[in-house]
Amino acid sequence: MFDILIRGGRIVDGTGSASYHANIGVKDGRIVKIGRLEGEDAPRTIDASGKYVTPGFIDAHSHSDMTIPSNPLAQSTIRQGITAEIVGHCGMGLAPRTLESKERGAGALGSFQEKRVIVGTFPQMMDQLFGEGVSENMGWFVSHGTLRMLADVRGPMASDRQMGFMKEALAEAMANGALGLSTGMEFEPGRSTDPREIDELLAVVRAYDGVYSCHIRNRDEFILEAVDEYLTALRKAGIRGSISHFNVRHNTNVPPKGWENAIRKMEEAREEGLDVLGEMTPFPYGIGIMSTLLPPWIMELGPAAAAEKLQDPEVRRRLRGECDRYWRFIAKGEWDRVGIQSNIPYPELNGLPMTEAARRLGMDEWDCFFDILSKSGPLMGGNVLKARLYSDEHMLQKIGQPQFMLTVDGYSGDLGNQELTDSLGFCLHYMGMIHYLTAYVRDMKVISIEECVRRMTGLTASHYRLKDRGCLREGAFADINIFALEELAENSTLDDPYHYASGIDYVLVNGVLVVDRGEHTGARPGVLLRAAY
Repeated sequence: MFDILIRGGRIVDGTGSASYHANIGVKDGRIVKIGRLEGEDAPRTIDASGKYVTPGFIDAHSHSDMTIPSNPLAQSTIRQGITAEIVGHCGMGLAPRTLESKERGAGALGSFQEKRVIVGTFPQMMDQLFGEGVSENMGWFVSHGTLRMLADVRGPMASDRQMGFMKEALAEAMANGALGLSTGMEFEPGRSTDPREIDELLAVVRAYDGVYSCHIRNRDEFILEAVDEYLTALRKAGIRGSISHFNVRHNTNVPPKGWENAIRKMEEAREEGLDVLGEMTPFPYGIGIMSTLLPPWIMELGPAAAAEKLQDPEVRRRLRGECDRYWRFIAKGEWDRVGIQSNIPYPELNGLPMTEAARRLGMDEWDCFFDILSKSGPLMGGNVLKARLYSDEHMLQKIGQPQFMLTVDGYSGDLGNQELTDSLGFCLHYMGMIHYLTAYVRDMKVISIEECVRRMTGLTASHYRLKDRGCLREGAFADINIFALEELAENSTLDDPYHYASGIDYVLVNGVLVVDRGEHTGARPGVLLRAAY
């Protein structure tokens, strides 16, 4: 007898193969049988007639490590059918850390969503989180910036003692289940780091056959140089890798055919035998840390000193002409593309367009921008913007790339937790994964459901060597979604973000129903995902 029997569904197995009709029997957390299953029974039978049955979606690029301690039910995530998230990206992450390193990183790493603080070594923090229970599975990167804060590294290169400390902490994490190292080369502390430091850390990752995830140094005017820098580090280390949110922002001085040539570099590296994938986000809009617009000369002072400098009118005048980096369209005066997701000194401005926020403060957009940062003091890294970053044409270019994992690049929210919800006023967090299915599969019909699901599941599981995950087959873990494509609804919008997606009727995580008839059951069967070496 099975624990759960799923009957009558159309199976999309995560490999990209054509869908087919079959029944699925689940027992002891795994799929034990796929077929007609005549005469079989179970205490719980789910009628999946007229619905798709897919692997649980794997969000290969998430920052939910910042919210999961205060949102262990992973409400907005699970309701999208995401049964696993890979977190710790962009050089900004939760573990490992001490209270001291957490404070050191508060102004640099953008830990802006964190409402409940936990600290410890990597295994201690994982034991605490998963011992208390979480609803989703999670894979974990060790973040470069987090290691730097742990070792109190300042300047371009760690000392021998600091380097040894970082390598030891990284090795401990890798030995206890971490998937690899992430860096954020477009902002501090990644952008000022000597490449030799990254190389030494990647040598540790190589010893554990890990992965290097990189938010590359530039995705506009110097995108080709940034891709070359990353691929050089990956070749030197001889490990697998992924290029985070591999895109170009609209009207940011990208060279002619810059993105196409950058993709070609990745494809050529794959032809050489390098196992490297790209990632994309689902929506023309995205988020970014406000302070990353500032040039290195002021950020190198540290967040507290930088915030104090920003009170000086002469410094502000100078910076108006020197913030042509990161979101370069802002330097072109395109503030109408920008809104405030979350900020520290003026919470009443959260969710507003930057133009409206400036009007309410009685100043222009630049002074509004500087004012928010300066009044945040040492926590200036906790302010987040949202903006329309990509053209519709570029979105279609990205969805057409078969070696791009489909990711969200957001945070898991809980609409029942007001303090957490207030800082997640962006629809991406609530509907990002669903958008791939509603927009690109159902409405525009530019990608098949089989291919879409493959890039949400099997492709990611294979790249990260998550054994028995990402595909519906006998013997695999029972991470399963059941839904009717025509009934999926995003619900969350740019103007009214605070709604969960709907239409995912059933979600199983490790064989346990976490969503039952569209409602969260409160179950917490998630585990730490470890690579199979």
